Amino acid sequence: MSEANKQVVRSIEEAWDNNKLDELDRYFSPDFAQHSGVPGMPPGLSSAKMAHQMVMQAFPDRKMQILDIIGEGDKVFVRTRVTGHNKGGVAWLGAPEPNDRPIDFESWSVYALKGGKVIDHWGLNDAFTAMIQLGSLQPPMPPS
Repeated sequence: MSEANKQVVRSIEEAWDNNKLDELDRYFSPDFAQHSGVPGMPPGLSSAKMAHQMVMQAFPDRKMQILDIIGEGDKVFVRTRVTGHNKGGVAWLGAPEPNDRPIDFESWSVYALKGGKVIDHWGLNDAFTAMIQLGSLQPPMPPS
């Protein structure tokens, strides 16, 4: 089961990476729950797609690389590297105007699957690092 679930997650990550949002429908259960979606947006695949479209407007050259994928039982953990350039403004990260600054950060996700379909997702993007890279947050200074 773990290997089959890992392949489903690989396919999902590839669809996100290639902006093929219609392909995602086959991998998610109708009662899919997004436990770490964008605050203020309802949980679910349609909201995740909307959030992805916002990201693609800000970073049209966004690319994702799978660094690790681990599956056990009904859960799959994936650690990815996200890169791109601020071409459209990223208001939600404090950089409302395009500034062509690069981003390069990690994103972690845990998918729970049942019958080959995703039923739950928890995720974490390193927004702190992205904000520093975008110039909207100054990194803390080390003690002298």
